[in-house]
This record gives sequence, C-alpha cells and structure tokens, in this order.
Amino acid sequence: MVRRCKATNANGQPCSAQPVRASGLCVWHCPDSAAQLTEGRRRGGVARSNAQRARKKYAGAALSLRSVQGLLSTVLQDVIDGTTEPGIATAAATVGRAIASVAQVGDLETRLAELEERAAGAERGIA
Repeated sequence: MVRRCKATNANGQPCSAQPVRASGLCVWHCPDSAAQLTEGRRRGGVARSNAQRARKKYAGAALSLRSVQGLLSTVLQDVIDGTTEPGIATAAATVGRAIASVAQVGDLETRLAELEERAAGAERGIA
C-alpha cells in the first residue's frame, strides 16, 4: 500500500503526494521545506522572465547602424520573395528606426557637448 501525505489540499481533499519526511508530510506541506520551496519558486520565476530570456538571447548582439541597414534590406527582400510576413518586416523596421533614433540622439549629444566645451574655452580666452 502506497503511503500518502497526511495534509489536505486547498480544496479540502487529501494530498495525493507521497510523504518524504518522517512527519508523514510531503515536501510541499512540510513546514521545514517552506524556505527551500520559496527560493525554488523565486529562482524559477527569474529564469523564466522575459528580461532573462532576452539577456540570454541577445547577449553581445549589439549591431552597428550599417548592420541594421543590411538586415532591414534582407528582410525587405524576404518580404518581396514571400518568405517573410510583412508584419515581421514592420516589427524589424520599427526596431531599426528606434536604433537609428538612439544613435542620432547620442551623436547630437556628443556634438552639443563639444560645442559647449569650445564656447567655454572661447569665453575663457576673451576674459
């Protein structure tokens, strides 16, 4: 005869798990296992998060603007050939546009900082 856990589930039914503790409780119902189960749930949730999956997939995958341009050209050709759906091309173009915008803002910030530095140097030279 198979032994079953002495505890009951949330719905009031007897737990069907096998006890692994001397107390006659399964690992889920044993109070000594609570911390271990909580840590396991936390670690499992972190490993399955979208952010974690993105970190794994895109680690070190930064592209230059020229690379983005080449990829978008390839995607466009694939849409024309019928091997890629237009929705995928739209998503790729949107991401490409965002990358270009960020690069443009970074370039403008660099140029502005250089101009401010020159202006400050000119003011010091006049005084």
